Amino acid sequence: MGSVLLPPSVTLSIFLLLSLISLILVDGRVPIPTTLDGPFKPVTVPLDKSFRGNVVDLPATDPRVKRIVEGFQPEQISLSLSTSHDSVWVSWITGVSV
Repeated sequence: MGSVLLPPSVTLSIFLLLSLISLILVDGRVPIPTTLDGPFKPVTVPLDKSFRGNVVDLPATDPRVKRIVEGFQPEQISLSLSTSHDSVWVSWITGVSV
């Protein structure tokens, strides 16, 4: 699927049209409450017992969660593209609690 580059005037027109439609659809007379409007009365609901479903907690000795590396070696490595074309974020999890 290819991308289409629109001229700036068309892009601006589409943006202004969508902004106008959002202003029409959202009732501007009813403000969205913020933390500055609070404090609010807290609402508590009972916990749904079926929330956990069929979840089973694994013990630390289970082979599926047991550490297989020694010392300060990474167990998981994550690579993420950055906002520029020539940089990458590298992060890792060692599993060692400090």
